Amino acid sequence: MMADVDYGFFLSGGVDSCIVAHALMPMYREETGDDRPIPTFTVGMEDSPDMMAAKAMVDALGGARYIDHRPRIFTGEEVFDLIPKIIYHMETYEAELIRSAIPNWLLAERAGTDVKMVLTGEGSDELFAGYLYFMDAQTPRQIQNELRRIYNMLGDINLHRTDRMTMAHSLEARVPFLDTKFTELIMSVDPAKKIVNRDAVATNSEGREKTFLRKLFEGPNANGHVIPHPVLWRAKAMQCEGVGEDWVSMLQKKVSAQVTDAEMSNASALYPLNTPHTKEEFYYRRIFEEHYAGMAHVVNPWVGGCRAGGAEWKSDAYTREGLGNTNLLTHAFQQKSGRVASFSTSAGQRRSFASMPAFADVYASEDEAIQNAQEAGFNMFESYLTSGSDDRSMIDTKTGTNKYHVKPQPISENDIFRGSCTCNAPTQSGYEAAMKLFDEKLSSLRSQDEVEDALREIFDQQRKRIASSLQLPDGVEVVLCPSGSDAEYLPIAIARALQPKTQHGMKILNVITQMKEIGAGTNIAANGSYFSSHAALSGRLPGGVTRLNGFDEDSLIEVSIPARERCGTVLDASSISKDITDKHPDAYPILHGVFGGKTGLRDSVMPHSADAGSTSLGVVDACQGRFSLEELHGWLEQDSIVLFTASKFYQAPPFCGAVFIPKRIAEKLGNSPPPGPIEMYGRDSLGGFLSDKELPSCFESWMPLLRGPKGDANNVGLALRWEAGLDGMEKLAETPSSTHVKAVKDWAASVTQMVQDNSDQLDAWCVERSIVSIRLKKSDGSGWLSMSELRDVYRYMSKDVSDAIPQLSPDEKEALSTCCFIGQPVDVAESHAILRIALGSESLANYLENPSSTLLEDERAVRKLSAIAKHFSTLKQSNF
Repeated sequence: MMADVDYGFFLSGGVDSCIVAHALMPMYREETGDDRPIPTFTVGMEDSPDMMAAKAMVDALGGARYIDHRPRIFTGEEVFDLIPKIIYHMETYEAELIRSAIPNWLLAERAGTDVKMVLTGEGSDELFAGYLYFMDAQTPRQIQNELRRIYNMLGDINLHRTDRMTMAHSLEARVPFLDTKFTELIMSVDPAKKIVNRDAVATNSEGREKTFLRKLFEGPNANGHVIPHPVLWRAKAMQCEGVGEDWVSMLQKKVSAQVTDAEMSNASALYPLNTPHTKEEFYYRRIFEEHYAGMAHVVNPWVGGCRAGGAEWKSDAYTREGLGNTNLLTHAFQQKSGRVASFSTSAGQRRSFASMPAFADVYASEDEAIQNAQEAGFNMFESYLTSGSDDRSMIDTKTGTNKYHVKPQPISENDIFRGSCTCNAPTQSGYEAAMKLFDEKLSSLRSQDEVEDALREIFDQQRKRIASSLQLPDGVEVVLCPSGSDAEYLPIAIARALQPKTQHGMKILNVITQMKEIGAGTNIAANGSYFSSHAALSGRLPGGVTRLNGFDEDSLIEVSIPARERCGTVLDASSISKDITDKHPDAYPILHGVFGGKTGLRDSVMPHSADAGSTSLGVVDACQGRFSLEELHGWLEQDSIVLFTASKFYQAPPFCGAVFIPKRIAEKLGNSPPPGPIEMYGRDSLGGFLSDKELPSCFESWMPLLRGPKGDANNVGLALRWEAGLDGMEKLAETPSSTHVKAVKDWAASVTQMVQDNSDQLDAWCVERSIVSIRLKKSDGSGWLSMSELRDVYRYMSKDVSDAIPQLSPDEKEALSTCCFIGQPVDVAESHAILRIALGSESLANYLENPSSTLLEDERAVRKLSAIAKHFSTLKQSNF
């Protein structure tokens, strides 16, 4: 550290530069006696993995008192023009090297204005097997041989880049890890200590790359400062990757556009030596030849075009285009910041603070939902968020989202969420609440028995918290269930207990209202059939299975009443229900009323249960959660069964349901034996959705039948989703219900006016409380967009589509670049369908605190809808 000039530290936020700063900063003060804050330098796009990890490291090292942190934030657009200059200084056309050199240039440029020397973390990976492709090595001998190979390449690759980029700015870079004595020591270590466990990489735990190094620096330094756990154990990221997860793909798209297909097809003739394999490589080679014609032979590129190409083993961790799975790079400090990066291929991975290999072994290998989520790059906690539900919640491994284009992560703070009527991304606070439950109560458990016991306590507490948040009257019982759709099985089973004749030949008449404005699986479940390819607890259904065992077709009559006539006029469900009931005088009726369908539509009558359920059962579908406490209490007072979810208005991730059992019906159930047939409780029936742990005390006689083998039915995902939902419920419960009602009314009026202000493209067709339903005009003025067309609009809303349309005005470009998650389309009439902007609990809380800021988000969403309607034909042709 001897120097007669001012110096600082390159602090990328990666483990290597953080270790250098952690170990040497105390020595700096001791040697110099200088108490001024030490300069550190970081480069990256805003909120990138490197930027957020470096900020966390600065805080861990004492913050502004000890560190003068000087970040260099860049955008993807500004670096393109630097490429010729960088190739000139680098004297290479090696693509991987040039990508890393770009941020290195910006970092050196920033540091060079303040200091003359910097300390860096270069060289660690070549000593400790730090690159991710080492997880595919089979033997210690392979590890040692590869380390020797890439160590000997340092002068052509990493050190070449560091030296050229820093000296271009009159800056000296020093590399403590490559001290000769230290290098000799580490290369003499048994290479078996450097073996990388692939599963440990996936779970961010001990055994991942550079574990040997990481464990050496787990403790405090001479100043008592500790490297934060998520930083110490974050994935290896080469500089071009950690500065921004989708930055490389942006760069490659830009440079590839500069090379024609004809040029690429002629590449081997034009450049017979080290022929470019991609348009990116061609572009760099062309610039190199402009500066150094005839000198291609002096460049020593990686075998196979990437770092792993010359190894003794095969690995897909790196390709010519870079790291194969950039999702490995996102870490816990990004999730704490409330910001999530967008990825060009699949979902971002963010890690919980706890190591979870033991818990993962209990279930993860057997659960399709967890496997899909992990394959898409999500961490164990996020993967469990998607489990214990049905196919709607499962992650598509190709898109990294579920069927509603939503990830099991909070959206970016720059995105807008108004889709609580369809499917919610978890709110940031809900995500953190669920993760806290996972880390503190579940992740350390090592057997199914332990998980079972923990869930029993968790579900019991969650039922009590639901009752408290909604001020449920004494005696009302709460059943937890995976979603509002499978909640429909409960009224059928309850009817059999309340009216024993239904177990001996009397049919059950199940009347469903608001078809097309309730969940697509509601009427199917009400008929005793499976509504999905998966059941929450039993997983994927065997081929050919359509009905739950014990829910025979002969015992049930299901009748569905549409919400509207085809012209869009609302039907009188109450009178139609009465007519249907009159036609089946010998059946036991279960009568539904929907209080808030997809457009917010409410049936005129919420049916009661006659004789506390002995004569008929009234069911209120309040799954949207858009009701006042007075309305809820009124339904329970008239003995209506109430279906509820926290995964609509209260913005829990998909899905988590509940069934509220009125006091008088709960008392009857508590004094009754379990209804038959016995097949109704098996894993091929109710037991595929519920266990005894989700049931309250009034179902005590049912519990042994739903218990099953110990640990065989533990719905961890449901507990996590309810924890996220309760976060929203409990926060909103702090303000009076009357305040919510007035705020919703004011909000809806404001948003309706915004829509009407864009009447050339939009129309506020229907406004029901916190849901504004909007139809979109065809650009040629011939009518309204159809259901199939609005499915495209729904998808466009969730993406940046600004590049798909040429010659946009600045306002339109800004509008179309915004990612907005809104309610999916609803087919309401022959002439048109609608999309929905819906207020959720978090956005309502924000509105109560700052109405103008919340309405500004709504205005951006409306502007994007209007711009999409205007340019729909062009977007459709673009195949975006």
